[in-house]
Amino acid sequence: MTASLEGVWSPSRAPVHEPSLKVLAVIADEPTHTLFSRVITSDELMLASDLAEGIALAEAAAPDVAFIDVGLGEGAGLAMVHHLKALAPEATVFALATRAELEAGAHAVALGGAGLFLLPLGGDEVLNAVGSVRLRFAERALRIQLEQESARSARAAGWIARVAELADARDRNAAAQQVAEVFVEATGAAAAAVYLTVGERSSELTRAAMTGPLDRAPAYGPEADILDFARREQLVVVPLALRKMTAGHLLLQKEPGRSSAFPSVRRPDSSSASGSRRAPLLDGLVKLLATQATTALALLGERERSTGGTAMKDPATSAYSFAYYVDVAGREIDKARRYGRRFTIATIVIEPDADAAPERPGDLAFWRTTPPPPPSTLNPGQVAEHLLRAVRDTDILARIDENEFHLLMPETAGLEAHACHRRMLSRVAGSEKRAGYLPKGLLVGLATFPHDGQSLAQLLRIARQRADATRSSIVHRISQDRRSIGEIFSLLVREAPTAEEPFAISAPRSLDLSVSDAALLATSVVRNALRGGAVFILVAHHDGLSLGAQVRTLLGTPREDVVVHALDLRSSPGCDDIEALCVLAEHGAYALVGRNQNGFVRGIHAADPLLADFLAERLGRAVGLRVFG
Repeated sequence: MTASLEGVWSPSRAPVHEPSLKVLAVIADEPTHTLFSRVITSDELMLASDLAEGIALAEAAAPDVAFIDVGLGEGAGLAMVHHLKALAPEATVFALATRAELEAGAHAVALGGAGLFLLPLGGDEVLNAVGSVRLRFAERALRIQLEQESARSARAAGWIARVAELADARDRNAAAQQVAEVFVEATGAAAAAVYLTVGERSSELTRAAMTGPLDRAPAYGPEADILDFARREQLVVVPLALRKMTAGHLLLQKEPGRSSAFPSVRRPDSSSASGSRRAPLLDGLVKLLATQATTALALLGERERSTGGTAMKDPATSAYSFAYYVDVAGREIDKARRYGRRFTIATIVIEPDADAAPERPGDLAFWRTTPPPPPSTLNPGQVAEHLLRAVRDTDILARIDENEFHLLMPETAGLEAHACHRRMLSRVAGSEKRAGYLPKGLLVGLATFPHDGQSLAQLLRIARQRADATRSSIVHRISQDRRSIGEIFSLLVREAPTAEEPFAISAPRSLDLSVSDAALLATSVVRNALRGGAVFILVAHHDGLSLGAQVRTLLGTPREDVVVHALDLRSSPGCDDIEALCVLAEHGAYALVGRNQNGFVRGIHAADPLLADFLAERLGRAVGLRVFG
């Protein structure tokens, strides 16, 4: 059972207020009516002149105090005392009687009445009677409050004890998961995410733990970006900080309909990223738990730094921890800036249910007539092992989430990273016995320093966007071993989406240009690719005006950093009128394929590295050339 923050005891808690009562007076005497109206001012007064009206008022709103004239209705007032106790068991009933009706008044007390007053009444008698009831209500409310606070204190002691045990956790991530779970229980939050600092000098945070529906929470980023996300999502921010010691931030999502469960928290502005200003800590139990959690997380951080290797490896795989990855990446960025070098990072995302996703109406027609690939059985641990076999010993593979890995490739430019990407996909596809198919559930995106980003956060963001873009790649739907080049080209061209359909970044787009305009397009693509340095180009070439002739004219003399394959495809079956261009550059990829029909190139083109790789490999195979080692 959870308790909201306003239910946690603190010394500044307001005292129990005197309750307002519902007072029912059933009496025919007008002067007594006037007396009640003059005396009962702070409570809700209900006046009735006869028994029927009194019963109706009692049924509409159960009174807390009732004054009944037992002489009404020739003795029926006595019966109303008993009836009223049935309607409102918690009500305190006082009988009113003249001296001649004392015997009936005594019977009323015997039937459950709290006392007997002689008519005519005095104002002090009414106030004293109502006051005694009010005092009992206040005592009962105070007793209930104390019992509730005692129960909350017992639960709070349990939460405090659990946080105190954090120092014995396996590592900071395990401790952060416990922190998230404790705060969800203590505050009644719907979800929580814990972000921890990644280094002593860094203002960047990594998501170390999460519980509940916070799927959009970023996995990593500068402190300012994390706090901006919390502001947009209307999350409560609990800083995990103590004086000059900072461990990170805890984000709490309110339970729908419980906006009062959390105090208002001022979030740090952009200057807080440097540590100059902090959001005020919450009061009471939350402040105590946050302080304890900060201390425990800081101790664990010191222990990990002193023991070195204990925090370097992810316990479930052979990959490194994300904290170690960030530390190495930071040093790699410093070295690359100092010496003008490059390095590449890859974001690798596993989608366990990728094959179960329904097909869009625009999916390729031939996919519906071609046997689908075997179901994917991607397992994060097995994928990590295959990735480690595909990369170099100097590369750093880290696991940051259940189904997400990051790969750091030092001294690696974009084209080398493309080659590593090919090896990774080949390893995983071969391990799953998905011959002829890419592993659809494995998304990979690359980003290279410095042109894709100057900081780790920028590079990770670009790499993740490119990984997500590969989800819609048309290559996932092509059986690479069962179709000839001509058949695949025809299918790609025929099934290219229309301009009105929505596109993902890497989705193919229709192309319908004159040969001269297509040559100008190829020129623009190649020039843009050459700006980044090394380039791989494969282009269809034949006599007359063609993309190959245009590209070769543009390049002029050979360059060491440019690999060009100009292929004559006319001798290959079904390729006599094919125009094609595949470009792999340091900062992207491009693929174009179409048929030259009466001076017009009709086909598709896409900024899709998977399609560029696939077409280049198939075009080379068509003429007996192995374009990739």
